[in-house]
Amino acid sequence: MTPSTLPATTTSSPPTTAASAAVCPLTGASAPGGTPPDRPALAVKIGNDPAARPQSGLGHADIVFEEPIEGDITRLLAVYQCQEAPEIGPVRSTRWIDTQLLAQFGHPAFAFAGGIIPDVNLVADSGVYDLDLFTHAQASTRITSRYPPENLYTSTSQLWALDPSKTPPSPIFHYGEPSEAGTPTSEATLLFSGILNVQWRWNPSTSKWERLYAGVPNVDADGTPVTAANVVIERVTTSLGTVAEDRNGALGVHSQTVGSGQVTILTRGAAYNATWSRSTTSVPTQFVGANGQPVNFAPGPTWVELLPVQASLQLTQASPLASSTTSGN
Repeated sequence: MTPSTLPATTTSSPPTTAASAAVCPLTGASAPGGTPPDRPALAVKIGNDPAARPQSGLGHADIVFEEPIEGDITRLLAVYQCQEAPEIGPVRSTRWIDTQLLAQFGHPAFAFAGGIIPDVNLVADSGVYDLDLFTHAQASTRITSRYPPENLYTSTSQLWALDPSKTPPSPIFHYGEPSEAGTPTSEATLLFSGILNVQWRWNPSTSKWERLYAGVPNVDADGTPVTAANVVIERVTTSLGTVAEDRNGALGVHSQTVGSGQVTILTRGAAYNATWSRSTTSVPTQFVGANGQPVNFAPGPTWVELLPVQASLQLTQASPLASSTTSGN
């Protein structure tokens, strides 16, 4: 399906390094070969219920969004641009929130596996390059080691081959040295629901945040630990959709990412309490610290956790002198 044409997207997040031509736009890290590839952002919807794990391809993504959907579970929206991923999956259906997030990447390609009619129509009308794998089966494979619907897989090479555009996305985060002091933090626990307990644990030896489920390390199917340079824990207001998303009649969760709210940003072994704001879906979210300046991210992959305001967040401070756990809603 050919996407509709949208006006040129503007962004209020300018490139944040002097050598922007030599870094990946979505990670701020050095580009392979010194020049970012001439291709758009590519998003893939990936399952995250227990039967979907371990997933493939998360370690190659520039940005991953974790979205509450229905039935106390989440799904992942993985965004690729600088790296190739030879296997991505399991690919699952789209949700209302996807087009809300993708508009900030200009005209990205989006791969997913169908969905309810209102959600599929949102994709068709959004201006993204529509790569529904139910209509682009040539870009997917059904693996035999898993049962449907957790057996649909793809790759970046298959998907980019279908999108003729060459325009890279603009940066959506600020990168640089911290402009204020954060709170040294060893772990963050996000209680999305009674069945979904996510932790991010700082590893000082690798300078990365490592992802866990209820204390068990999260790994890709190839055994590689899932890590991030930055974790954005964005507190969002949620509401229920009006159409059932599954055969049990569960209504989808709509996370509101336009507006403003509180956010905790984990980067460089510290937590930064800040505010987020976004005026429209066509511009990136702004993250402003207590000093009134944009929060600077460390170069590397970023995970964005859309955590409902009513869910629990617990931060464990790294200093032995401040080992108490703080929590908030």
